[in-house]
Order: sequence, then C-alpha cells, then structure tokens
Amino acid sequence: MFTKKMIPANFFGLNDWFDTLNEDVKACDSYVPRATVSEKGGIYTLEVELPGVKKSDIDVDIEGDTLTIKATRKSATSEMKYERSFKLSEDLNAENADAFLEDGILTFKFVKKQSAQAHKLVIK
Repeated sequence: MFTKKMIPANFFGLNDWFDTLNEDVKACDSYVPRATVSEKGGIYTLEVELPGVKKSDIDVDIEGDTLTIKATRKSATSEMKYERSFKLSEDLNAENADAFLEDGILTFKFVKKQSAQAHKLVIK
C-alpha cells in the first residue's frame, strides 16, 4: 500500500533543524547584496542586485572614498534589509556619478577624473 507521507515529519529531528534554520535567517540584521564591476570605454559600472526593492527604500551615501548602500524590501509579512559598502578609487569622479534602478538592479556609472585620464606626453 502506498502512503503519501514517505518521510515522517520528525525524521532524525528534521523539524528541529528546519526550525533553527528559520530562526537563523530571522536573526540576520542585513544581507550583503551581490555586485559586479565592469569597465568599458573609460566608464566604470557597478551593478548591485536589490530584488523587489523600491527606489524610495534605497539610501546611498558617499563619504570620502566609501560608497554605502542601504535598502529595505518590505512585504506584508516580512522585511529584508540589504547593506553593502564599496571603497572607491581616488581616480573616479564620484561627484558626477549616475545611479538608476531598473529590474531590481541598482546601477552606478563612474568616469575617471580628468587629471587621472591618460594623455600623450610630447617629447621635447
């Protein structure tokens, strides 16, 4: 005879293990979102994954050479916080950076400062 319940719920303490896993997830203050960096044609792009986060729930600060992103995804039953910081190169012009959110990806575009860009040196 076939039974629908193939593995007992308390099989080797499996229920307890899932309960502690759920408690560990709830205990996390914030999550570190995935990020990628690329360069093309002198423009540096930083993409940070923030799935389900609204633009109004994102806070971005640049202090000195550190870019900090804090975001919150809210639902009817839970709240998930994301936080990540990046050290910016001194060569990047952080004051003229562009940022936009599309399809759960927060994208930053940076260009090098004029003084940091390569130039030809004339031999005299």
